[in-house]
Amino acid sequence: MTALADPPAPRRDRPRSPEPGERVPRRAIRLLHLMLLDGFRAAPGLMTAVTALLVVGGVAATCYPLGFRILLDGALAHDTRQLVLGALFVGGLLALTWVLQAIGATEAMALSDRVSIFHTARLVRLVSGVPGLEHLERPEYLTEIEQISSRRRALAGAPRQLMGSVASVARIVALLVLLASVSPWLLLLPVAAVPPLLADRWAKRIIRTNEDEVAHDQRRAGLLFSLATTTGSAAELRSYGLADHVGAEHARLAAAVDRRTGGEALKVLAIQATGWTIYAAGLMGAIAFVVVETTHGVLSAGALLMAVTLIRRSRAQLATAAVRSGALLSTLTVADRMFWLEDHAAAEAAARGHDPAPDALHDGIRLRDVSFTYPGAEQPVLTGLDLDLPAGSTVAIVGENGAGKTTLVKLLLGMYSPDAGTVEVDGRPLSGIEPGAWRSRTTAAFQDFARLHLPVRHTVGVGDLARLDDTDAVAGALDRAGATSVAETLPDGLDTLVGSTYTGGRGLSGGQWQKLALGRAMMRDDPLLVVLDEPTANLDAPTEHAMFERYASAAARGAERNGAVTVLVSHRFSTVRMADLVVVLEDGRVRERGTHAQLVAAGGRYAELYELQAASYR
Repeated sequence: MTALADPPAPRRDRPRSPEPGERVPRRAIRLLHLMLLDGFRAAPGLMTAVTALLVVGGVAATCYPLGFRILLDGALAHDTRQLVLGALFVGGLLALTWVLQAIGATEAMALSDRVSIFHTARLVRLVSGVPGLEHLERPEYLTEIEQISSRRRALAGAPRQLMGSVASVARIVALLVLLASVSPWLLLLPVAAVPPLLADRWAKRIIRTNEDEVAHDQRRAGLLFSLATTTGSAAELRSYGLADHVGAEHARLAAAVDRRTGGEALKVLAIQATGWTIYAAGLMGAIAFVVVETTHGVLSAGALLMAVTLIRRSRAQLATAAVRSGALLSTLTVADRMFWLEDHAAAEAAARGHDPAPDALHDGIRLRDVSFTYPGAEQPVLTGLDLDLPAGSTVAIVGENGAGKTTLVKLLLGMYSPDAGTVEVDGRPLSGIEPGAWRSRTTAAFQDFARLHLPVRHTVGVGDLARLDDTDAVAGALDRAGATSVAETLPDGLDTLVGSTYTGGRGLSGGQWQKLALGRAMMRDDPLLVVLDEPTANLDAPTEHAMFERYASAAARGAERNGAVTVLVSHRFSTVRMADLVVVLEDGRVRERGTHAQLVAAGGRYAELYELQAASYR
């Protein structure tokens, strides 16, 4: 990949807020979809109800002080009719406010739950739908995805926040109308509200910047916490006496985050305190004004009571509006990150091909002058690599750790795109083939396989989703993988839920998990490319050898049927020697190639490695 210092392609740009005037209409439309229309898509009835409840409830909560004016003026005038009207007005609006707020709070929570499900499904589709793996390996990309994931609940609250902001505007308008009925001069009161609003926005910007800057340390601390508290690493931590070291490193990172966050919190406190102090001075001036006006007979006692009540409540109204606007601004940051992810996924999809995969291989797969560097790495993993994988062949890739074996097979599977050079399938660039079409004609088993906590039939059957519940297909795949015994030893056979006590499943050994993963790789009947990347690391040598004999038979059938290529990565030369072609990788290049016999006779690097391993068995 291109170094971060180089001019990046658009899809690799880090997310950022748009510059003033930059694509504002498009961003506004996307925000409207995300913060309003998504609420109606996820739960149209709830969205409509919450909107009505918030707006009507907000106006009712603001207008009831008008009843105080009617009550007090009626009492001073000994007007019974006015007293009753004032009491009904206050009581009715207060009751309406309490009922609407109670119902609205419950419905708003239900709305957030529904929208959360909607957005979580979208996030899963976006992250897992990107054909490549770059967004899961670049640290800055991971930071953005984790920020979206950890704050998706805030994103789910966007429709409610937006409607809450609309309700706040309605309350403020009602407040200003009532204040204007007392004196037009009271309309200057919103001027005093500007400093705390600006202070709140400034504070939120500081908080967002801090969150971005501590995200890396927070992620590392989270990984250390997981390392110290999960069973997978418990034995090794205790064996090497690492528990205290891991705990100390976690404490160091957590303390660094806390110091940074604490310092920023003091800045935020000072800024917000200054804004609210200015606003408090404005409120005191407004109250003094209406008292003086009442003293001079310009205002009635009822008008004074209503004005003081509204002025006092304006602080709560403003605080609510500030909190909601702050939450909305914070949500906008998450929304921009979601837009970045959508754009990244769209750019990745646009950069990929749209051609169908071939029905069969006639020439094979070729890598021409291929180079590849991992994101953030200084040295390339592969450099100027040229390699032919003939149709119908079984090719073994060998080399020391870090030679580029796994990178090579992932390039063949289309999970990475080379920085330079091309991968060709029967003379056609792999980049021109639609990723899903190519993946449907490939199958793979990896050393780092997934442990799917599902019934056995589904753990294996997902290797070919079209036949997920086909018992014969699953049983056949297990048989070809030599894994029939795994299902036979389980209490409910193929219907046994496997996993852990946490998921209520039956625990399996590492070897049993690996055999199920191998069965999953055998589900597809007619792949054009079969990749076996150290898939038997948890199996002993005789079991691995028997396993690969089965794979060799399957490869021969596939080669005869459609020219399928089988690529095998293994450290065990007893297995490698079964391949038609052996390729030795070193420093990201092909150092040697040929049959096992040819390479041993040549006395080169392969012969040296083979002799070292053979000597250990004597």
